[in-house]
Amino acid sequence: MNDPQAMIDEVAERIRALSGEGRLPAERALADRLGVNRYVLRKALGQLRAGDEIPASQPRNRGKRRAAGIAAHDIAELTSPAELWEVRLSLEPELARLAAVRGTTAEIEAIAAAHARSQAAVFDLEIDIAFHRAIAVASHNALALHLMEQVMDVTRDPAFRQKFPAFTAETGWRHHQMLVDAIRTRHATEAEEAMRLHLTAILQWLNGGADPGRYALK
Repeated sequence: MNDPQAMIDEVAERIRALSGEGRLPAERALADRLGVNRYVLRKALGQLRAGDEIPASQPRNRGKRRAAGIAAHDIAELTSPAELWEVRLSLEPELARLAAVRGTTAEIEAIAAAHARSQAAVFDLEIDIAFHRAIAVASHNALALHLMEQVMDVTRDPAFRQKFPAFTAETGWRHHQMLVDAIRTRHATEAEEAMRLHLTAILQWLNGGADPGRYALK
């Protein structure tokens, strides 16, 4: 698994080189150009601004932007893993159901391909995020996909991940396989139930319950 700080340092170096060529493009365009997600980009920009290597951003409406920025920047510190999973539990079972109903063949195969990259005994955060994001894409709900990307940005935060309980060997691989099977066969109710099972198991663990691997469909 990649070192998050090493990734941020690498992106910061690339931004540093671009800044020498003139004014940097807007954040979205810069993220697309560098091929990185907005979370990593913002961390790298913040690192460069803290060292006075690039100018501080100057939003047009500084009051409104500051209020929104504080909420976005501090949410990883203010929330907990259990709270984040409560949000996911309210959103993702429906996305799994919609993916089974609305997903194109290519989108469903993208879900399966993300799962195929994973290993039953090894948890990889970026593969896990890619799997859940692929389901959100296949739901064909743009707002839900946007919300999922915000949730995943928080999930990636290194300080936020330190709040998780002691390590468990359970990776969620078996539940992901259930999801792939249900979505591929267009069994919407089964897909919804599998996602609810998956997230409930993790939420129970986050709240001090049993290992997620003990949860199975009846």
